[in-house]
Amino acid sequence: MPERLVKSDVIIVLGGGAYENGVLGAPSNERLLRGLLLYKSGYAPIVIFTGGAITSASTKILHTLSASDDRSAIDAPEAAVMYDTAVALGIPESVMTVDGRSTNTRENLKDVKELMQKNGHKTCLIVTSSTHITRAMLIAKKLGMDCAPAPVKDTTPLRRSAMDRLTLFHSVLWEYAGLALYKVYGYI
Repeated sequence: MPERLVKSDVIIVLGGGAYENGVLGAPSNERLLRGLLLYKSGYAPIVIFTGGAITSASTKILHTLSASDDRSAIDAPEAAVMYDTAVALGIPESVMTVDGRSTNTRENLKDVKELMQKNGHKTCLIVTSSTHITRAMLIAKKLGMDCAPAPVKDTTPLRRSAMDRLTLFHSVLWEYAGLALYKVYGYI
């Protein structure tokens, strides 16, 4: 899905994973930088970081398949790490909010929608990976959010090594599975 950058009330930066020791994974770092660059370019005056990571693959799969709302499985507060990084880079604390309670894309956007309504915000830019933006936008639409896509740069053509291609295959497979599961659950 191509980007559609428009001035908005908030920039939503969806988490993309973190390690148990609190270090952000590559997708989270890409999303963080994209969100901060959009903020610095004046696309929105508020940035909301969202996501709490479940680092165990089996726990994440079971949590997702069961459509669980149990948030006790979070073992890496990626939204808080993104916030701390942004503060260290000089972004004012007053323009940022953290939602570290959600564990999947639907929860991320549902929680952020509540925050936006509470604060009178109507429009948003969603920052996520290029492979993830379609699902995120479908969820936002289903939730009745007025959001525009702001995916990170698509580096697919540059991913030529065997490991890069395998990682890309995993990402695409995960998204197709997520789309199918979210369709079954009525999330999109």
